[in-house]
Amino acid sequence: MSDAPLLSALSALAARPGVSRFHMPGHKGAPCGSPFDGVFPIDYTELPLTGNLYDGGGPIALAEREAARWYGMDGCFFLTCGATQGLKAALRFYCTIGGSVVLDRNCHKSVIDGCALLDLHPAYVCPEFSAETGVTCNISPAELTRQLRRSRAPAAVVTSPTYYGHCLDIASLARAAHACGAALIVDSAHGAHLRACGCADPALEGADAVVFSAHKTLCALGQGAYLVFRGLDPGQQGALRAATALFGTTSPSYTVMASLDWARARMEKENGRWQATAAGALELRRRIEAHTPFSCLHAGDPCRLTVRTDLAGVSGFDAARRLFALGVEPEMQDSGRVVFILTPQDTREDWARLEAALQSIGRQAPSQAAPPPVCPPPLPRVPLSPRQAMSAPKIRRPLRDCTGQITGENLAPYPPGVAAAVQGELLTKFCIEYLCKMGYNGDTYIQVIPSAAVPPILKGGLRS
Repeated sequence: MSDAPLLSALSALAARPGVSRFHMPGHKGAPCGSPFDGVFPIDYTELPLTGNLYDGGGPIALAEREAARWYGMDGCFFLTCGATQGLKAALRFYCTIGGSVVLDRNCHKSVIDGCALLDLHPAYVCPEFSAETGVTCNISPAELTRQLRRSRAPAAVVTSPTYYGHCLDIASLARAAHACGAALIVDSAHGAHLRACGCADPALEGADAVVFSAHKTLCALGQGAYLVFRGLDPGQQGALRAATALFGTTSPSYTVMASLDWARARMEKENGRWQATAAGALELRRRIEAHTPFSCLHAGDPCRLTVRTDLAGVSGFDAARRLFALGVEPEMQDSGRVVFILTPQDTREDWARLEAALQSIGRQAPSQAAPPPVCPPPLPRVPLSPRQAMSAPKIRRPLRDCTGQITGENLAPYPPGVAAAVQGELLTKFCIEYLCKMGYNGDTYIQVIPSAAVPPILKGGLRS
């Protein structure tokens, strides 16, 4: 594709006659009877003609500029270690090691891991919980302001869209952060396609840095993601790129980078297909609600289909098992919902199979009242920071026996990878019950931190 500069450059290099490749990778671009033979020719290493991801030149830089233009931002860095790499790099750049950061309690576990690595002290802002839908929704700009002022954090990280497709009011949150002199970083791992659907995305709404995970919804290879940003001078851009190198591999995949280039070009050229998918998804929701006992969440992401099975007395886990048996593979499930990702790659047959499978499950649904939604536990006591917890000695105990213990790991049902308990926090009975309802087994052994590892001033009320 001529409007994908990196892919075009690699394809041209691979097509040169009379060239012998005495460099990595070991396949030398030649077929060797592997299922991957088709991509070997463009799988290169750092050469004068291919460019270096962390130097910011050559065809990689051209491809990154095209992605930045598409998302309406000043710059873009390709990521070959997923959104995780971009989120940790953003924390390193926008925050001070040993300082504070404000986090959406919905944040992905990789953000907590970044805090542990950088010794950042999180101050949490909790999204509102909808008792009607059973999922979290909006974040109050006033609460974000309060936490930023209290912690004096230089940045806040929020998640939009969520795994269930809910999109935050990023414009209001950005204004609140900027009024406090803080940067707004948005984990939009599941929102790379929103602009193509004709929807607002966090980059459009004023975020300072956004991480889009292209492999989640676009036609990019696994681990491919974009970090887009605005308002940075050349020196700051260099520091941010260096942060991506700190958390990335020194051997970034050229096939992943080429797929990022291709995914952006295809999305831009064929955004009408995304808009048609969004329109079709709305009609699919209507049919599901008309012909099954289930309900659908109507959130900001038109291509995220979240089906509430709990209203018909069916757990999401049970529904997912039945769906797999019928040839339908959902993205995730929890106690009351099943989540599907819809893209232009789905065929009419795929959607028909999904609809028929839900109808089949619905016909077998018991006629009983829906159980109440599972509300997330309140914020617990925090005896240790994520960094202290990461470094502390640990023992293993069954989850059901851990009430009053300090967790030594992030307990995050995956997907969605949102931590119900962050390492260093006190486990309550409510939290353990919540984890069990969200898919954990009470007999599962987890890491906890002995009370001897806690400073004496913080030990009051801890059970050994």
